Amino acid sequence: MKTRDRILLCALELFNEQGEPNVTTLDMANELDISPGNLYYHFKGKEALLEVLIDDFLLSTRNLLSPAENPEEVSPEDLWLLLHLLFESIATYRFLFQDLSNLMSRYPFIRQAMHAWLHQLRQCLAHILLVMRAAGQLRCAEEGLERLLDALCQTCLFWLDYQRIASGEQPDPAAGVQQTLGLLLPYLDESTEAWMQALIDRYS
Repeated sequence: MKTRDRILLCALELFNEQGEPNVTTLDMANELDISPGNLYYHFKGKEALLEVLIDDFLLSTRNLLSPAENPEEVSPEDLWLLLHLLFESIATYRFLFQDLSNLMSRYPFIRQAMHAWLHQLRQCLAHILLVMRAAGQLRCAEEGLERLLDALCQTCLFWLDYQRIASGEQPDPAAGVQQTLGLLLPYLDESTEAWMQALIDRYS
């Protein structure tokens, strides 16, 4: 593995384990057993590392949140797959979500990137819910749909951090998927609710 890639992997692991504010470039150099100058040759400080890592996160979710090729054919299965893959990416880059407000206040490029990402997430989820409603699978008025979208987006943003604070254990992406799908249950028609509940139970 190239030194640059080793540095990125080390930074990601240390940020996830200790939180970005608690990790210095010297910590990374010591962990990798390289000189600080060698690290600086590849990345001119921690901000440069963060720029690459957030670009990697956005790339890992870009296809998930892109418009569907057949926008009228999305289904509850598509929503489940989206959430499953999305929470895996969030868990991989969980340092972003463990102290997101702080990171956004300190790094304008993170604030800009995450605002755009959240907007794209909301649009993607809204489209799936509207198609499900048109198919009779989702029973939700316009005002209720906005509140449901808020709840879904908030869960995607903050569930892993809630788990970490509540249990002190390594966050489980599957629990995030369960929680997010569970928010939909009161709004689903009978057959879709039964299917969704069975899916949630299988995660357990």
